[in-house]
Amino acid sequence: MVLTSVLAGCASDGDNGDDEYQNGDENGDDENGDDDANGGDDADDDELDEEDVEDREEGEDVLEFGDLEVLEHELVVEEDEFSDDIAVEGIVENTGEEMFDYVEVGVRIYDPDGHQLDRYMTNTQDLDGDQTWAFEIMVLEDAEDVDEYDIGVSGSQY
Repeated sequence: MVLTSVLAGCASDGDNGDDEYQNGDENGDDENGDDDANGGDDADDDELDEEDVEDREEGEDVLEFGDLEVLEHELVVEEDEFSDDIAVEGIVENTGEEMFDYVEVGVRIYDPDGHQLDRYMTNTQDLDGDQTWAFEIMVLEDAEDVDEYDIGVSGSQY
């Protein structure tokens, strides 16, 4: 059994060089408009430790692990007469050949001052190789309190 696990936007224990960070604003793009903060370079040379996690840019991280890749994501706000519905929607792909028995996507939500408001997650089972999964994570915050978010994906294979 192989178990991979990370928190959204953070590293696991830092012992795996497969972690790849991307700049992820509400459009899912980095400052160059790319989906990959490394400018398309998939180098696996960045190991993370506790200091890296502390110094990250709040709301600008996408953490991917192994063969699981967040293809796109966005913060969606649907305004209603009495309240707003907020969700993070996106697509995850298993780029490998082996099935993931369990896949989890988590987001951390931040206010305009960069303080974390809460964490939310969703999951699925049995994501085959080369298969995608469209996810939606409901966010239970007031729209005016939400400024940024970061997102991560993890999974396990038996």
